[in-house]
Amino acid sequence: MDPKKLCLLKKENFGPSSDLFTLAKSDQSPFEFVGGQYVILNVGMDMVENKPIKRAYSILSSDMHTDSFQICVKRLANGKASQILKDLEEGSEIDYSGPWGRFAGNPEWPSEGTTLLFATDTGITALLGLLQSKKFAARKDTIAFWLKTESEDFIPELKIHSFLDQSFLIEGVTIPSIGSSERVDISLSVLNKILNNHKTISNAFLSGDGEIIRAIQAELIRSSTPETRIGTEAFFNTGRVSSPGTMKV
Repeated sequence: MDPKKLCLLKKENFGPSSDLFTLAKSDQSPFEFVGGQYVILNVGMDMVENKPIKRAYSILSSDMHTDSFQICVKRLANGKASQILKDLEEGSEIDYSGPWGRFAGNPEWPSEGTTLLFATDTGITALLGLLQSKKFAARKDTIAFWLKTESEDFIPELKIHSFLDQSFLIEGVTIPSIGSSERVDISLSVLNKILNNHKTISNAFLSGDGEIIRAIQAELIRSSTPETRIGTEAFFNTGRVSSPGTMKV
């Protein structure tokens, strides 16, 4: 069976360390997805390891539009995929699979009640995809937090708010650099403040640093959020997620 293909419609510099890619299916058919899902791109072969270079990218554009979609790619000096993608020319084709993400695609999630969207670092892309989705369009009981380092330049905050309705606010919190032993404790203190203001969190989606995600997930479960109502998408520090109500890239 021939691989599915995407066509690169547009590539633009988005932040000091990132590029925004607008993609569409090569056969021009609609790209159906649900906000919060992701695609896996096969950008070429690793000639040293003799295997395909595949990477998962959250879809950050709205699922209300199916003629094309957008992903944001952080340029990494040692990133095999990002180094190939940054040189990709408009009109080029890319093999892909997806969209993936059964949890985000579950039509019964989120249930009624307060929903917490909690992202760290580059996990902001999953959060943006959810906030722009059809299922969140009419919800008023959603709170969103983005924990990022002081030097984070993946997506500038002004551009983040350009994606969203002006009435919606993502609260930003500064945390130490990746690798710091203080990151988890600070993240838990942020969650405790949230729980003090919102006694019950009925649903949650956590994305970004897997070490933080696991700690936040455990605390939410202890505070009575149903485990099956908590979705996770670990971008790094993936570790092992055993909950039947979670998924990860």
